[in-house]
Amino acid sequence: MSKFTFALDEVVAVATHSMLAPSHTLRPTYEQCLNEESVHAALWWLRDRTGTYLTGNSTHTGAPDDAYARGYGPGDGNDASGVLGADDGIIHALPLHDPATRECLHSDLINAKHDGHNTLTLTLTDDTLDLHTFRAATTP
Repeated sequence: MSKFTFALDEVVAVATHSMLAPSHTLRPTYEQCLNEESVHAALWWLRDRTGTYLTGNSTHTGAPDDAYARGYGPGDGNDASGVLGADDGIIHALPLHDPATRECLHSDLINAKHDGHNTLTLTLTDDTLDLHTFRAATTP
């Protein structure tokens, strides 16, 4: 099991940018291209030489800074490669809105922030990915 902590306000900013971006600026994942799936706003969980972070899938101008996991950002000195696999790139794409189920992660994140939550945890096990928000004593 791997657990990563993010500042909720940074995640909401990234998510909102993708949700409001024109649809032609939304990038598909490799799997979406292969399967010719429609592309919707999403958070991409990535890992590269700078660390592990959440970013939006939009190329629209004015994007906020990526939301880095606490302790796994530029200059933090932690290497996430051992817990996240061997390749850099997208670890997981998190849809911000699913038209088929009408689930809306974006709304859930905004509501959590309005309820006073300031932290998002992302927990990865062998077969699940769980997101939870809460009010931490100090922000990540």
